[in-house]
Amino acid sequence: MKNMILAVSAVSAVAASANAGFQGFVASVRTVTVGSGAYTIMDIFAGVSNSSDKFLNVYDANISCNVSGGFFQQAGLLSKTWKPDAASFNSTRSSIDSFMTAGTFSGGAYGGEYYASTNTQGDPNFTGTSWNALPASQAATSVPPNAGWYTTDPTSVHNNAESLAGLTGRVNGTNGQFATHGIWVAHLVLSGAGCEIGTDVSFAGYASIKDGISGALSQGSSSFAAVPAPGALALLGLAGFAARRRRA
Repeated sequence: MKNMILAVSAVSAVAASANAGFQGFVASVRTVTVGSGAYTIMDIFAGVSNSSDKFLNVYDANISCNVSGGFFQQAGLLSKTWKPDAASFNSTRSSIDSFMTAGTFSGGAYGGEYYASTNTQGDPNFTGTSWNALPASQAATSVPPNAGWYTTDPTSVHNNAESLAGLTGRVNGTNGQFATHGIWVAHLVLSGAGCEIGTDVSFAGYASIKDGISGALSQGSSSFAAVPAPGALALLGLAGFAARRRRA
C-alpha cells in the first residue's frame, strides 16, 4: 500500500508528462577530496519543466547503497539521521553528510553548497531513529523501505525550482532528460571515489509536484538504471545483428 500524503487516483499517480509537472529524478554525481579521503556526492533533484513548479513530496522511495559501510553520516545528534539540520547547517552539517530535503533554505545556494530546507519532514516510514535520533542511536547509514519526505509549507521560497542547465555530472532518471529545472530533494554521500548511481546506489520512488502554471497536481515514478559499458553496448549490437541474420 502506498503511503501518500495526498489522496489522488493511483492511475494519475504514475503519469509523467514531457510538458508539465514532474519529469523524473535527475542526479548530480561528483567526487570530492576532503583531507586524505575521497567521497562521492550525489545530489538528487525532482525534475520539472517550469521554474514556478513547487515540490510537495517524495514517497514510496526505495534507496539502497551497495558500498561497504552504507551512506556516509557524520557523528552527532543532529547530523546522524536523514533529517536536515537546516537551521544550523554551517555549524553541524557538512557537505560530507547524507540527508533528505524539500528544496533549499531561502531558495538559494551559497558557494556551491546548498542549504537544506527547514520545512522538510519525514513520513512514518522513516522508522526508529532514522529521522529523529536519540543520543545512543547509531548513525542512519541506510534508508528504510518505502520512505518518504515532504514540505510542511508548499508555498515557501524554499521550493523554488532552479535551472539544471550545466548541472555537474548530470545523470537522468526515467524521463529526467526532459527536465529543465529541478527542486533539490536528497544529498547522498558515499565513501570512495567514482561511485555510480544505478549501480553503487539504487534510487527509485515517486514525487508530487504542483504545476506552477496550471496549478494541477502531477505525480509520477522515476528511477536510475545502470548504463552499460561501451563493450557491453557493442555486444548488444552484435546480438541484435545476429538475431536479424537468423530471421532473414
